[in-house]
Amino acid sequence: MDTQQERIAQGLAAIRTRRRAYLAILFSFFPVLVAVMAAIRRTTLWWLILLPIGQFLVGMVVQHRLHRSRCPRCQDFFFVQVVTPQAYTPASSISFPPQRRCQHCGLVLYR
Repeated sequence: MDTQQERIAQGLAAIRTRRRAYLAILFSFFPVLVAVMAAIRRTTLWWLILLPIGQFLVGMVVQHRLHRSRCPRCQDFFFVQVVTPQAYTPASSISFPPQRRCQHCGLVLYR
């Protein structure tokens, strides 16, 4: 394996790791919130609400890092689409992380 392919493989591995962390935080938020609210109701320990608040803040940081991930092949943002006057929609500048291709060069995240 040459250095170019190794660099691309390492870059894709980093994007996959960030993506998994983001999706884990996203899909675990509601169950954590429900469990914390039930615990607060039983015990009246109001400081427990800091758990889902902290999870939300960590999720925001992970999401920000994920969306700023650069494609290891073209060095452009992996999840950000090019916005042109012809292709503009209000949500056209971002792509939700389940995208599996670079929005510029088409590099596949999972082979």
